[in-house]
Amino acid sequence: MVNLAISFTVTALVLLLTQDILIDFPPLRRAENALIDLRFQRRGSIGNVHDSSEVVIVEISQESFKSLPDPWPWPRQYYTRLIRNLKRAGAKAIGIDLVFSSPDLRTPTDDEDFRRALHETGNVVLAGKLESERHPFMKRERGENYGNVFIDATQNIGLVNARVDGDGVLRRYMPFAYDPAQERRLPTFSLGVLNVYFKQASMYTAEILDDYFHYFSRDIPRYDNISFLVNYYGPSGTFKRIKFADVLDDEDFKTAEEITTGESTNTFDDPDYGYLYDGTFKDKVVLIGSTMPEDKDLFSVPIGEGKQEGDNQMYGVEIHANVIQNILNKNFIVRQPFWITALAVFGLSLFTFVFTAGLKEIKTRFSLAIEALGVAILFSELFIIYWASLKLFTDRNYLTDMTSPVFAVLVCYVGSTIYNYVTERKQKALIKTMFSRYVNPSVVDELVAHPEKLRLGGERKELTVFFSDIESFTTMSEKLPPEQLVAVLNEYLTAMTAIIFASNGTLDKYEGDAIVAFWGAPIAQPDHALRACKAALVMQSTLREMRNRWMKEGKPYLNVRVGLNTGEVIVGNMGGTDRFDYTVIGDSVNLGSRLESANKQYKTNIMMSERTYRQVEKQVLARELDLLVVAGKTEPIRVYELLGMLDDEIPAERRRFIQEYNNALALYRQRQWQEAARHFESALQFSPHDYPAQMYIERSQLYLASPPPPDWNGVFVMRTK
Repeated sequence: MVNLAISFTVTALVLLLTQDILIDFPPLRRAENALIDLRFQRRGSIGNVHDSSEVVIVEISQESFKSLPDPWPWPRQYYTRLIRNLKRAGAKAIGIDLVFSSPDLRTPTDDEDFRRALHETGNVVLAGKLESERHPFMKRERGENYGNVFIDATQNIGLVNARVDGDGVLRRYMPFAYDPAQERRLPTFSLGVLNVYFKQASMYTAEILDDYFHYFSRDIPRYDNISFLVNYYGPSGTFKRIKFADVLDDEDFKTAEEITTGESTNTFDDPDYGYLYDGTFKDKVVLIGSTMPEDKDLFSVPIGEGKQEGDNQMYGVEIHANVIQNILNKNFIVRQPFWITALAVFGLSLFTFVFTAGLKEIKTRFSLAIEALGVAILFSELFIIYWASLKLFTDRNYLTDMTSPVFAVLVCYVGSTIYNYVTERKQKALIKTMFSRYVNPSVVDELVAHPEKLRLGGERKELTVFFSDIESFTTMSEKLPPEQLVAVLNEYLTAMTAIIFASNGTLDKYEGDAIVAFWGAPIAQPDHALRACKAALVMQSTLREMRNRWMKEGKPYLNVRVGLNTGEVIVGNMGGTDRFDYTVIGDSVNLGSRLESANKQYKTNIMMSERTYRQVEKQVLARELDLLVVAGKTEPIRVYELLGMLDDEIPAERRRFIQEYNNALALYRQRQWQEAARHFESALQFSPHDYPAQMYIERSQLYLASPPPPDWNGVFVMRTK
């Protein structure tokens, strides 16, 4: 009876924690998701869909950017020609995985031609989105075009809202979404394309049955109430991709290469090899989408190439291709029913508890052998669970629940051990001793887990260091009463420190009004340079807001300079045996301090080294300031001023200023002093008070009158710290 009671209890506990019956236990949910991914990786690619699939992808890629004469965003006429050519080539259904959120302002007539083409072809599905700040599938009140200006009441549509799991991996796909504003269900993008393929109504959606979604004579096994698992055929690149430009390249269209060379290629309609005649698109589903990482239509999926960590990224258009091919092939993953999971958990719980508890009751001098046998049984059970789950998934597309039985086996093994100790004379003492090792303060737990953190010295790591200082703080402190000075300084340091912590930075120390911080330790951060840059920009923005408020309160004006440098440092606990701090030392740290001071020479706010800039140049807006030899150094370094983030809204005047400034600096380095001065003056028209531009005008005029020696390399030597 005890064995049955414990087995029932373990079964109920395991199912409660792993099956989301009453509560959601994220660690076990993440474990189960990881085990799903493991099965995809072990199974690998299935079939030869690259050559046999009914789905072909027309990709918007870098190659097409180079081949097409017009810059991005492309004219609408490109898409018009594309869908007409695909229709000519026999495409049965065409899905455009792009949301045309605004009209073509350059050539409005192209929009009308595109609309005509949509209605003429009749087999094109447009992408739309349901958007809300509170719920990803709740539509805002902005008409019925779902974010796409070409969607109307007669157009075939599909929603491209993606539903990822808590770990950011896209495993599930919803066949439809509900629009409460219009009180109707809408097909998701893949199902919308299939509506055209199967000649169904544009708003046709799957029916919900007990364990399935029923869609056009197909029963799609449900994973949960609103979605099914995508049975990925392979990693990114599995489905055939055709370049966007190659489908446009008919006899009436000139690519950039054709314009340059004067020779026609006509990859689309050449009689010998053109897509119009070779059957590539004949009776196929054609999906048009981006394979450019910068378009951010990229998702983590359960399967990758397996060559390195993080290679499980897949473009949205490829995910739709997998879903469509699943439905066309009826190639679905069936989830193990709950009752089978419950039965398996109970059986394993009973067997594990009875067998291991019985082993522990055997009194023999070979107690170690008995313990080893118990461990061997435990690992054998775990291996059988793993092997059976992988075999069923690989051969039958049958997904068993691995977390529940594994958790049940482990809990029962541990439970049997504890039960055995409870029944013996020394059980209480043993339990007390065992638990006393774990009931410790969190700091002690960390030191026990990582005792190396107590050692003096440190480790060599690449980090990004941050130095900030208040301009003319000494002068200001002499003018203000100590109480007011301390209040302002405390408010400033509190706000800046909160920004550092919000970006997962490490506060090193305060040195009066100065702040020293770094990113990349103790927890590794591959994007430590970017985090430091963002924090510096947020600090300056926050400081501007504080200054506006302080001005009304009669408080002093604070201007803060920041220096950023990335490089190798020594980081760790340093000091004496009784007192030490977690800090950084090294030349890279000293250089960060020098860059903060160097702001004074250029009247800038945020200066960073070239090494920092190279790590963030694709995300930040910055300009080169100078080739600088800082105090105490002999080798020049290139320094930059951090101005903002590239994904921020940047005024056109700001962009023009930076362009003119960069052109002028290039001329300056080429010793073209007069032209350089003229371009710097042109830059000042967009930013009249920019000191670096004014400084370079003065230098250019000086060199124009007295040129530097022939070996001059443009370096400026900073004499002061």
